Amino acid sequence: MLPRHCAAGDPESENASFAFAFRSPESVYRPEWGVTNGSMLDTPEACQDLVDHVAPPGYFFELRHLHNDEFLRQYNVNLARKVAMGSQLRLRFEQEAKLLRKSFAKVATLQEQVSGEEKLKAAFEEFKRYENSRVEQRCAKMDARLDALSIDFDEELYPHMLTAIAGHRWMIGQGVRLAVMKCGESLELRQAFADVVSAGIAKGMSEGLRHGVEHGQAQLTLKSMEAYDPEAETKYIAALQALKDLKYPLVDQLEGLKDAPMDVIMDALHLESDTGDDAPQWVLDLRPSSSQLTIHVYPEVCDPVIPWACTEEILLVDAIAANVSRAEKKKKCHIVCRTHGVGSAHHARSDGVPVSVPTVVPQGLAILLADAATQTDTDYRL
Repeated sequence: MLPRHCAAGDPESENASFAFAFRSPESVYRPEWGVTNGSMLDTPEACQDLVDHVAPPGYFFELRHLHNDEFLRQYNVNLARKVAMGSQLRLRFEQEAKLLRKSFAKVATLQEQVSGEEKLKAAFEEFKRYENSRVEQRCAKMDARLDALSIDFDEELYPHMLTAIAGHRWMIGQGVRLAVMKCGESLELRQAFADVVSAGIAKGMSEGLRHGVEHGQAQLTLKSMEAYDPEAETKYIAALQALKDLKYPLVDQLEGLKDAPMDVIMDALHLESDTGDDAPQWVLDLRPSSSQLTIHVYPEVCDPVIPWACTEEILLVDAIAANVSRAEKKKKCHIVCRTHGVGSAHHARSDGVPVSVPTVVPQGLAILLADAATQTDTDYRL
């Protein structure tokens, strides 16, 4: 554009304007520019402002030879280009702004997702810690209950079970023999046996006489013989039936004492012939005593081939004392573990009991353990 003080068509004005146009860039100052004389182009804004306002080389030279109409047309063309370029730039800016807003929205969504995942992860970790704490508490309670049950088992149930096992073994091995001998001391049984024997002898004599008369040479009849009894066989059958129907009070007494202590059962089987120290030695050897109650000690790991093989045989009182000692050591170990915060699983296998204390395992339990071990080994091989 021409300066306002230069008129179009004035040669002097044109010379002055073109002289002004050909000045050096250092001597030109335009108020609409964002830079002044001597300014440094050290920022992107200053460089862009310079490019927007400084005319390219030869631009004013072309303007000198243009007529006014051509100049206006060129100006209008340039202005239209600038307007079109501005519109394009505005549209592009709006598109970029939309894309930027979408990007911001997407970033915000991603940030929300990340934040939600972090919250979910934190909640999961908190839930995991809570569940772990609950499981630990339940395990601790179960360990405490198992310890209490183990101690109660050793103190209360195990002695009764050992006594029952030893009592059954004694009844099978020696009690039945004493019961038979005790029944033999009954007067009713002796009388019944005597009747059977007498009837049997009479029956045999009568049968012998009958056969002798039938096959002999003498002319004799059975009726003439005083020793012959035609009812001998009937009497013998009646004596056998009486012996069969004989009631044994000792059997009924023992049946009523099936839940009684072993001392009471042993007293019931005390022989009448055992009157004191003057009794025969074999009677003294059969005298019931608590020292006859023994327990077989089986290893914790039994041989699958011979699961009933025991390592030793100890007295019942010693076995009960060993298990009571085991229970006491469990209590002490449990108190120490609770004091120092050690879990029960740490001492569940050893139970704080030294190896020297025998572990009394009943035979039935030993066989069950052996069967379980055999079954496990078979499943493993399959």
